[in-house]
Amino acid sequence: MPSAYLTLAVTTGIQALVSFALLTVPVLTPDAARDLGFEPSQVGYFVGASYIGAAFSALTAGGLVLRFGSIRVSQVCLLFCALSMLLLTAVPLAWMPWVALVLGVGYGPITPASSHVLARTTPPHMMALMFSIKQTGVPVGAALAGLILPPIILALGWRAAALVVAATCVAMAVIAQLSRKELDADRDPARRIAPRTLAQPFRLIFVDPALVRIVFTALAYAGLQISFFTYIVAYLIDDFAYTLVAAGLALSMANFGGIAGRIFWGWVADRSRAPGSVLGLLGLAMAATAVAIASFGPAWPVWGVLAVCLVFGITAVGWNGVLISETARLAPAGMAGVVSGGTTFVMFFGVVFYPPTFSILHDAFGSYRMPFVLFAVPAAAMAVVQLIYRRRK
Repeated sequence: MPSAYLTLAVTTGIQALVSFALLTVPVLTPDAARDLGFEPSQVGYFVGASYIGAAFSALTAGGLVLRFGSIRVSQVCLLFCALSMLLLTAVPLAWMPWVALVLGVGYGPITPASSHVLARTTPPHMMALMFSIKQTGVPVGAALAGLILPPIILALGWRAAALVVAATCVAMAVIAQLSRKELDADRDPARRIAPRTLAQPFRLIFVDPALVRIVFTALAYAGLQISFFTYIVAYLIDDFAYTLVAAGLALSMANFGGIAGRIFWGWVADRSRAPGSVLGLLGLAMAATAVAIASFGPAWPVWGVLAVCLVFGITAVGWNGVLISETARLAPAGMAGVVSGGTTFVMFFGVVFYPPTFSILHDAFGSYRMPFVLFAVPAAAMAVVQLIYRRRK
């Protein structure tokens, strides 16, 4: 059996690079908007379209992984992300929804693919921690976007920054080939992929009340998280006249918090053997922090804004590994990738509506504040559900 640590290193690197690609667009938005002629708040429509592509590609991922292997599927995803960055620099504004779909197709299957190989190689008593470490790839990718891209944009322009992201995705696809033979040893090239297999994840999920709770918790938490990622840079620049570099630093602080939070909460979930309670407490904390973000004002010192963004990252970015490991634990043997694909589909398809709805609410209220408050409500509600279930259990 492949080493759990080799699996962890490869899947974390892949996760970081596809997340880097997905979070590139919000960082490019202030400059790209002036160049292409759109309002920065409209970036939510691009992100929403990306998640449409991600949702449907995640749904197909389970069967593809079983046939071609986790690493091969991940390599193809990296190439789709690279292609989207190339298209971003070359096509007119009217084509951007298609670019977003290509990016989403590259992002969607990564979690199901990594869940399949991690579930196969990770000892049961380390599940939450290992999955959480792998999921640090998401905040690592976002931190890279917040730290690396602004200086490139200022020096060479936003198109050059997108090309840098494309090159890193291609490089990661080449590096992953070194481990492909070992990590994809369980693939079944004879396995058939038919349209009827698309319903298999839902047949597995919706017969298990625990998985149903997981799915809707993921939806509420991910919606709040993606809203922050999508709008924090524009919020700080538009409402408080932050520079692009300063706003990018706030984004990076949240993601540094997310890196630490994912590892810490994974360790806590393993030690406490109470992942539901951990998820519930995190939901309440992230909702409270979102309200704090909505309370930002001109009198807030920069260090205070950065501190709140850090806490948001520890909570609203830190939950992911615990939830995904719990999904894999509850899945039938050998079906972690399939169940994860269905969970990811529901989560992403719901998240599709968060960034565009945020944009609509921004236009209706004339502020970024109210959407942050309103989106904290579903997260708090699912947190309470998790805590109630845990108490009864």
